[in-house]
Amino acid sequence: MSKGPETAVRLRHLSGPAFKAALATAATWLQQRADAINALNVFPVPDGDTGLNMSLTLASAAEQAGSATDDSIGQVASAMARGALLGSRGNSGVILAKLLGGFARAVAERDILDAEGLARALRAGADAAYEALANPVEGTILTVARAAADGAEAVASRDVLSVVEAAHRSAQIAVAETPELLPVLKEASVVDAGGEGYRVLLEGILFHLRGEPLPEGSRDVSVWADLTAVHQDADDSFGYCTEVLVQGHGFDSEVIRARVSELGTSVLVVGESELVKMHVHTPRPGAVLDLATELGELVKVKVDNMQLQHREFAARAATAGTAAPPVRSSAREAGTGLVAVASGSGLQRVFESLGAEVVDGKATMNPSVQDIARAIETVHRTEVLILPNNKNVVLGAEEAARLAADRVVRVLPTMNVAQGIAAALAVSPEAGMEPNLTSSREAAAKIHCLEMTHAARSAKFGALHVAKGQCFGLLDDKPAAAADTFQPVLQQVLGKLHGRPLEFATIYIGADGREDIAEDLRRILEGRAGVEVELVPGGQPHYPYIISLE
Repeated sequence: MSKGPETAVRLRHLSGPAFKAALATAATWLQQRADAINALNVFPVPDGDTGLNMSLTLASAAEQAGSATDDSIGQVASAMARGALLGSRGNSGVILAKLLGGFARAVAERDILDAEGLARALRAGADAAYEALANPVEGTILTVARAAADGAEAVASRDVLSVVEAAHRSAQIAVAETPELLPVLKEASVVDAGGEGYRVLLEGILFHLRGEPLPEGSRDVSVWADLTAVHQDADDSFGYCTEVLVQGHGFDSEVIRARVSELGTSVLVVGESELVKMHVHTPRPGAVLDLATELGELVKVKVDNMQLQHREFAARAATAGTAAPPVRSSAREAGTGLVAVASGSGLQRVFESLGAEVVDGKATMNPSVQDIARAIETVHRTEVLILPNNKNVVLGAEEAARLAADRVVRVLPTMNVAQGIAAALAVSPEAGMEPNLTSSREAAAKIHCLEMTHAARSAKFGALHVAKGQCFGLLDDKPAAAADTFQPVLQQVLGKLHGRPLEFATIYIGADGREDIAEDLRRILEGRAGVEVELVPGGQPHYPYIISLE
């Protein structure tokens, strides 16, 4: 494909519109490659989702960048960073958002970007990602991003295309070397999925700058950041759910949040100095619009009449023979509320029964930062404890906690739903954060969790060989056993506990679980003296049986 004059100019300098287009192409390419990246998951479980999480994060970044009305590279990159942060999912998505955020800060004052500026921005992105993690691990996306920055800086005296080519080439080499830096990758015979995702992002930009079409089978980006309203709270059924996206200058989110709080409840204010989104449940939506127009220019407005919604809900509830939920005060009470991430209707009901505001993890168990931030706002306690219930949600939960500047929000890094339920049981809503953190942390530490599924591919972990399709068990997030049926998997795992005393076991039956097999698992557990077993319909995807052992 021949390059026109506009393409030739882009190779010397990158403008805001050109960057928007390159980012959109990269998002499309990463979306197309998501399944291949998912397959690089170290463990052969069916919910490996690094590619999906990075794709959703970059799609959100591309959408926000595309909506930027100022065509300077600084403003486009700033919009990209905001979209990436709010739409980030999973640890890989949060780290990608940190990379893009560092990049954006490095170009904040620029109208266009030359080769040297691009190389410096890639370095700033890599540095930001390293700084964001308390214990950065080599052999991951961090290593690949740093290598890409090294390659870019080596040719920074040339042109933009040369910088991206060098960055991609260095990233490609770094990805291939990740198994030598991280033994778990070498043992599983895979490269790092996050690093490969970053390489694919650079490759997508490279396709665009060269004026080359994406390889056969590419698709348009069709997933975007979820900018719909905060889910209605059962405590807040009246008035108008009002959302306004405002563009302006010098915004202070905390000041705006205080002013919006005077107008209603369920307040959520997110954004940065030039773009802010306000959400509030209010009897006076006009007052919110007046405030918004005072602050800047309206970009989007959405108003829903919750009174009508509540009437419709109440009518449906009456028809079904159930009472509508009581309307309680929306004022925050002293004490500790819970936010818990869970997938599967049964597990969600368990957390709800324990007083938690549940964030639907759906099939991937990876909600966005914005999803978690919304849930925090619906909790009617002055302090909020987040239970991510998946190691891949911890970073996103921490980012959501930082957005809640007006209240105490902490994250207890529960690694699975079994730990999360134990932690939730130990929380006293009337008590403050510190005693609840202590009690819930101690409760979660007593739990062993066995997650059983079918292996998505063949793999080897030391002496453990797993064949594709075999029943496979993870004990406390580590490969533990494999067999042709689930019953011997459980027996092998119990053997690994070396007679450790157990008192209680709960079997959460997943969407693909069977009652008869669950009963077999119950009998195996009851065969150990003194073990009391409960069966609970969890409805979780991918894992037919999750067993909590205490």
